[in-house]
Amino acid sequence: MMKIFSLRASEEILKEVDKLSKIAKVDKSLIVREALERGLEKVRLEEAINLFTEGKLALSEAANTAGISVGEMMEKLKERGIHSKITIEDLHGTLKDALKVLK
Repeated sequence: MMKIFSLRASEEILKEVDKLSKIAKVDKSLIVREALERGLEKVRLEEAINLFTEGKLALSEAANTAGISVGEMMEKLKERGIHSKITIEDLHGTLKDALKVLK
């Protein structure tokens, strides 16, 4: 269910929303919702990356915060030149724990 949400925006933003809604022939609220959703995706990703690089989130937690898979998060980090601090020993430990659960 959609809820009503009001916000203040500059004249420039309102003009841009109006322009885009006319070009796309859709309601202004659709343009604003889409822009907000896309913007939130970026904000979640950036916050997750920042928290990961500060050591406040593990890789899986960062991926969850960003709303993407661990593999996608690894790609995003790689694109930014950020390397994971995961060691081979960490991976072996994780694999051993996973195998214990399967037994």
